[in-house]
Amino acid sequence: MNKEWILIFSAFILCACSKEKREPGMEYMPDMVYSQAYEAYSENTLTKNGSSMMLAPKDSVPRGYKVFTYGKTDDEKERAGNEMKDPREATPVRLARGKYLYQNMCLLCHGEKGQGDGPVAKKYAEPPAFNGRSLRNYKDGQFYHAIVVGYGDMPSHAVQLDDNDRWDLILYLHELQKTE
Repeated sequence: MNKEWILIFSAFILCACSKEKREPGMEYMPDMVYSQAYEAYSENTLTKNGSSMMLAPKDSVPRGYKVFTYGKTDDEKERAGNEMKDPREATPVRLARGKYLYQNMCLLCHGEKGQGDGPVAKKYAEPPAFNGRSLRNYKDGQFYHAIVVGYGDMPSHAVQLDDNDRWDLILYLHELQKTE
């Protein structure tokens, strides 16, 4: 690099600086710094349909979202049971969080001790007890599958519980399985 380019570059850097901390100095592209904001439901001349609020691009995935690749069949639930494991270590904090989630999301149908005797369960077919014959040997992935997809009369809770909450809840369900 020759001396002329070094001088030009140095002069440009010095001109762009400001002595005031709150002042940005010289702005190279002020339109990007002070862009026009639009209200969500206002008209917008820059889009084809004139709307400011737009849908996410097709097949886009929200940040932090984990794609669930299992179908809704019993075979897929079995496959999830064989392949999915809780990725985090069991801790008292996670167990307490799982209990809290159970009390807020599951207790109405499954009952306080997981016996399928919750107050809402009387109106529907009673869910099986977590320590009963049908759920006693459920694996982590099978519970996870049931939470995400739903099972029988139980709807999907995929929207209400994120990935960590699901695993914390499953940790507490295993505690309920130990009760007699």
